[in-house]
Amino acid sequence: MKTFFESSHREYRTIIGDATGMQDVLPVVVTEHGVLDQFVRYMYLNRRKSRSWQDAATFAIQLLLEFMEANQGFFEKPRELFTSFSNALYTGTSGGGRDPSGLYWQPRQPDDASKLIGHITRFTDWLSAINEDTDLQLNPWRNATRHEQRLNWAAYSHRRDNAFLSHLFRRAPQTDQSRVVRSQGLPIDDLTPAKTFPVEKLNLLFTEGFRRIARDRRGPIDLRNVLITLLMHYGSLRLSEALSLWSDDVTLENGEVIVRVYHPEYGLAPDGKTNRASYLQKRFGMLPRNRLVKAIDPLFLGWKDALLTDPIRKCFEVFFFPHFAGQTFARLWRDYHLIQRVKPAMCDQHPYAFTSRNGRPYSHRMFRKAHQLAVERIGLEYGKLQGTTPHGHRHAYGQRMSAAGAPAISIKTAMHHKSIESSQTYTVPTSTDFRSRMIEMESRLSEQHANVEVLQLGREEK
Repeated sequence: MKTFFESSHREYRTIIGDATGMQDVLPVVVTEHGVLDQFVRYMYLNRRKSRSWQDAATFAIQLLLEFMEANQGFFEKPRELFTSFSNALYTGTSGGGRDPSGLYWQPRQPDDASKLIGHITRFTDWLSAINEDTDLQLNPWRNATRHEQRLNWAAYSHRRDNAFLSHLFRRAPQTDQSRVVRSQGLPIDDLTPAKTFPVEKLNLLFTEGFRRIARDRRGPIDLRNVLITLLMHYGSLRLSEALSLWSDDVTLENGEVIVRVYHPEYGLAPDGKTNRASYLQKRFGMLPRNRLVKAIDPLFLGWKDALLTDPIRKCFEVFFFPHFAGQTFARLWRDYHLIQRVKPAMCDQHPYAFTSRNGRPYSHRMFRKAHQLAVERIGLEYGKLQGTTPHGHRHAYGQRMSAAGAPAISIKTAMHHKSIESSQTYTVPTSTDFRSRMIEMESRLSEQHANVEVLQLGREEK
């Protein structure tokens, strides 16, 4: 049901932050009084954050302003307002189909609600700090708008009371200002029966699922989609990382195929001198794909802050497991570039390896659609629980490494995680695995009991 209150909306604006003239396209919050200047400054300071982080922070502030608008006059203290706001995130605002507030919020998952509160807490921490010496005004040369006054009021009380949401957060031991670790939540240990792509169907996916409709000299199989899937299934790449590859990123060194995934902005460019952001701008007039606007540009690719193992090149290597998959990848990579890759038009040049039928960079959405069609073509159900989404291939890599007895530190490095804890999600045994292990332990226990009985029988005979 539509909300009665439209106190703000999100737009993407080009921001020039200083005299250098450098431009950044950032999400901003627009109210009936115009752009919320406080939040523009906050976004500019966080312009290097991922687009998904920026969009989530923007959405959180929109929700807060919406809640404030709907609850004018109900709360005398910020602590009361924020407690009610946080509860509304978890429980929703409509009971029995009625909602006098007009918000009609549905209950959110605990993790989602906690992340939204974390964004608001970080913003108000920053706002209270910059307002400390300006009499609660962001800019002392003008009057604050109504929305800014409300946020300043809340931020001031936040600083005075040392957190409105103290009942929801505890300090993270490694930080001073962060209050983003939620102290309460559901005790969940994920043992869902299927996260990984079914390995027995992988070859069928390649040969039948990704079969090309057109019969021509370029071959019957869509090598582009096969290569991307190989990178995820046998190289543990995320889809966005595979799609970010440039044609120069795969080399043959000492008889080994080396695939390097570079940071989309700071990674070393092929000229060996500049970073990728500068190289894209000067040679192609392009922005790095992680700096595009996700909501309006289909070529946007996220970047998950993967572990970079080469500090000079600002990249990491792909470790194929098992090793033969790398040799298969190298052969298909060569065939793809010689036979199937559609070259960019002269007026639309770019360095990306995977291209669409018109030579443009291949998009996240286009691969997901092709992958879903391929999965359904071979008779599988498409879904996260079935392990048949693109990310199911990365889960398969982690499970395969774990089953082979790889140490946790090796799995962390191979999957390009910064911490072992991040890799544990991919190596937790499924409920099927756990049942099998329980049966194995039961069998060993039965053997031990049988040996004891034989031993006791031998003693009686003596």
